[in-house]
Amino acid sequence: MKNLSLLLGVLVLGGCTVPNQARYQVSSAAPGAEPRSAATPADKEAVKEILQTVAKPLRLQDLTATCLITNAIVYYQEIDSNTPVKLVAWSEGDKIMIELMHWPDTVGETRPYRSTREYIESELQRKFGARSSVVAFRKIVEKPAGSTH
Repeated sequence: MKNLSLLLGVLVLGGCTVPNQARYQVSSAAPGAEPRSAATPADKEAVKEILQTVAKPLRLQDLTATCLITNAIVYYQEIDSNTPVKLVAWSEGDKIMIELMHWPDTVGETRPYRSTREYIESELQRKFGARSSVVAFRKIVEKPAGSTH
């Protein structure tokens, strides 16, 4: 507890912030079923529609054409901000990965970030059911060798 307090104190005094990051995945098949070899165009389009709905009220710009991520489905980012919100989706084998990131001015989630995260989670659950899941932070850190994301 003492070490955690010290770390938080250093971060606050040093002016650093902690990023807010959420990652989701949509599998090509329900748990226990045989996975397909790749994500379907219909699934990609459904994810794209969900993220377009989120991007509009946040005034995120579509930068998909300039995205360097392999197999990008969509890439949205807040423009003209020192603390931009980024929203990206890409296909990775039989899965679709979705990532929401924000480096806020303050520690903790901002209201727009939280409402966006909750909306994405609920829409993925509604559309894909058991095929959608939240990727634990531990798994984000332990990405496989050679991964570019």
